[in-house]
Amino acid sequence: MFFYYIYPDLWEAFFSELGMEPVVSGPSTKKTVEKASQISETEHCLPNKLFDAHLAELVGKVDMVFVPRVLSTIKNHLSCPKFGPLPDAARADIARGTEVLSIDLDETRRPLSKTLLLLGKKLNIQKSKTLPAIKSAFSAMESANKKMVMLNKKKGKPRFLLIGHPYIIHDNFIAGPILSKLENMGVEVELISFADDTPATSYILWGTANKIYHKLNTLSSEDYEGVIQITVFNCGCDSMMIDTYRQLVKDKNVAYMYLMVDEHLAQAGVDTRIEAFIDSLRWRK
Repeated sequence: MFFYYIYPDLWEAFFSELGMEPVVSGPSTKKTVEKASQISETEHCLPNKLFDAHLAELVGKVDMVFVPRVLSTIKNHLSCPKFGPLPDAARADIARGTEVLSIDLDETRRPLSKTLLLLGKKLNIQKSKTLPAIKSAFSAMESANKKMVMLNKKKGKPRFLLIGHPYIIHDNFIAGPILSKLENMGVEVELISFADDTPATSYILWGTANKIYHKLNTLSSEDYEGVIQITVFNCGCDSMMIDTYRQLVKDKNVAYMYLMVDEHLAQAGVDTRIEAFIDSLRWRK
């Protein structure tokens, strides 16, 4: 779930080419959140809670669940440390009694292609069959990334940039209502892309945060009227980065709004904040 949109269509294509039938859990809904509140740790961030609920949705419907140990998706950068224990936590709790397939995703140690090769070996698949599956998986991911880029550009010149971790801005429950509200207000929105080339390194070692940092560092007030950041309660990474993001956007003379979402937030409150933000910019013009 967490990095599904970092590697779009890759896993489905890979497992399909190996003769397996991949099953993807459905979009997050209110029922997903209700399930998460029942089975997940209260101190988890909302995406982690949703992960537990999606995992529970798959248990009993599949022969095995795939829970990679996500350590690094960009070379010399780190992912959230909460992602490392996920396979062990799944085996010990929600997915106990179901086989949990896992592999370390660590771009700092080895490229994704070698990780997929090791995954094929772990599944007792011959290398001669795994290599074509890897090629097909990368081709599927490249096509999916191109589609995502085109969707961002189909309405013309974007005016507002939506930033956040991929598992936040692409989640139906977290970001879906916000995107719908903006669309209803006639606001053109571009979601930050994580599919482009790896950005230059910086003092920020979190992979997705570094990409957001470099995107904001190249902002132009001619291209964007505003930046909207979506985060979730209890996200340690965002709590450290918010002031940096705000200052970067301020230096570019672009308006900035920060929306924090959790499972208890009422939609009316979100709508009010979005309306006030957009209307204030329209009045200024």
